[in-house]
Amino acid sequence: MNIAIVGTGYVGLVSGTCFAEMGVNVTCVDVNAEKIKLLQSGQLPIYEPGLDEMVLRNHREGRLNFTTDLISCLDNVDIVFSAVGTPSDSDGSADLQYVLSVARLFGQNIKKYTILVTKSTVPVAQKVKAVICEELDSRGVEIPFDVASNPEFLKEGAAIKDFMSPDRVVVGVESEKAKEMMTKLYRPFLLNNFRVIFTDI
Repeated sequence: MNIAIVGTGYVGLVSGTCFAEMGVNVTCVDVNAEKIKLLQSGQLPIYEPGLDEMVLRNHREGRLNFTTDLISCLDNVDIVFSAVGTPSDSDGSADLQYVLSVARLFGQNIKKYTILVTKSTVPVAQKVKAVICEELDSRGVEIPFDVASNPEFLKEGAAIKDFMSPDRVVVGVESEKAKEMMTKLYRPFLLNNFRVIFTDI
């Protein structure tokens, strides 16, 4: 399976690397060209025990790649994870501009069925879905897609263990097809006897 992860912060980089470790082909995307350049040369923007070795190995073996251009890899992926930040606004609410920007780019450029999965712990799936529909309408096209929610709670210092051996994974979906694809993505982790719990988004 081929996936893209937008955002190479803590959640995005750890998630992408762990998926690659389990045999998934992962492209990590970030608008920060300097950060992508560092990652391509094997330097990490964050510290997490054991992550540098996993990044280097999976990059060397071709399962983990880095780019600034989401559009260039959209045709080749089945699932796009949005792992961009939702910082607090001045009034304390979550700033959704980065999440909705990814949704807009997704809606402007998909050409086949693709799932956009939000990693945010903020409930944004319906807003993301509305933005994608708006972009498809403005293109005058009907392209099937799904939006899913898969919030991530990783502890610094134990993030790899948290991701690779979770008690459970919670995924919000709206269709049977999205459920099947997310099950397929997480199937290698099921060997560790944890559960994928599906809910509505």
